Amino acid sequence: MKKLLLFAVVMFMGVTGAMAQGKYGPDSAKCVNSLNFYRDFYKQGDFKEAAVEWRNAFKYCPPKASQNIFVHGATIYRSLIGKADAATKQGLVDTLMLIYDTRIANFPKNALKTKQNKVLDMANYFAADDRTVYEETAEVIKISGQSVNPDLLVLQMNRAKAMYESQKATDEEVLNTYSELSPILEEIYKADPSEINKGRRATFENAFVLSGVANCDNLISVFTPRFDANPKDIALVKNIAKLLSDNECLDSELFLKSVMAMHELEPSFNSARLLYRLYSSKDQNEEALKYLQEAIDNPESDDLEDASMMFEMATFQFKKLNQYGPAVKTAKEAMEKDASLAGKANLLIGTIWYQVKCSGNEMEQRAKFWVATDYLQRAKNADPALAADADELIRNCRVYFPTVEDAFMYDLQDGNPFTVSCGGMSATTTVRTTK
Repeated sequence: MKKLLLFAVVMFMGVTGAMAQGKYGPDSAKCVNSLNFYRDFYKQGDFKEAAVEWRNAFKYCPPKASQNIFVHGATIYRSLIGKADAATKQGLVDTLMLIYDTRIANFPKNALKTKQNKVLDMANYFAADDRTVYEETAEVIKISGQSVNPDLLVLQMNRAKAMYESQKATDEEVLNTYSELSPILEEIYKADPSEINKGRRATFENAFVLSGVANCDNLISVFTPRFDANPKDIALVKNIAKLLSDNECLDSELFLKSVMAMHELEPSFNSARLLYRLYSSKDQNEEALKYLQEAIDNPESDDLEDASMMFEMATFQFKKLNQYGPAVKTAKEAMEKDASLAGKANLLIGTIWYQVKCSGNEMEQRAKFWVATDYLQRAKNADPALAADADELIRNCRVYFPTVEDAFMYDLQDGNPFTVSCGGMSATTTVRTTK
């Protein structure tokens, strides 16, 4: 029994020794000693001495002995690079890149994070080789997806700007970089609108603007073929619309197409309102009115937004379409939704009554000025800031009030009620005469 127990202990010790030797390699003693020595110096912050023992650990230990060899090694070599002279710096940088590549090959679960850190260091240490850094970073950003380090996005935009300024990149490359990375950074900011991410976004946008690439001709030339090829790609469509809007290319056909596509794919009251303004600027008034009504009807907008758009619609109906009756109706609906618009709405209605043409006898033609005065007085009462405009128009109205004698000829006198109908509108007012 004792012999069996002794045999089992010996076997266990043998297996354990083999496992230890497997982890730390054929020079396991040198590996373990080097690990312990460099770690002691590392903990003390003495990276110069740590580097000596770290090199031994890197030499004698199998790559998978400890992932911390690579984590600590990167820290050590970044410190050494920061203090190195020009003659030795490149060799240290090469070793740092080797550390990253070896870790990537042996610890695939952490490969993405390691690659991200590698290109961040490449951006610092490979300043003269813009193209290599740019392409390496682009590849890492691509495989990172939404988990990308946002600093990489900012660095890549700055890299593209620098390459363009040194004539190492084309207009299209810079525009491509912006259009591909901007939506990613925007999503990161929406998920975490911190001051850090706000600063990243501002730096990113500034790099693009300062590059000088974003002019209307370039934007239209680069993005028209893309839009034509993928008019239902909502991310692309939104990006084109934003780029053109930010750079004031609002009168371009591409901007109109992109906003229309955006509205068809993801209709919102904002896109509908934008289409209204675009068509209005082109004097395509019926189309403009259609989209403004869509914006008002969209459930996304609240009562105050609806009221504001209704007042805008009333003004549009009056000034662009000469639709007096509908304009008055819309202005009254705007007041009902937002009482603060009463002054402006009544001033608009008073102006409409002042300008409308009425048929009938002399009193029926002049009665519109009584109605206009009623609304202009309401405008003053609701919003004293409008008093000057209202009073000026009231004075103009009084010029057309009939005399007492003229009113008497129609069996009318001051204070009598009078109903007026013209231009698709009707109102009951009060007779007013001049003395």
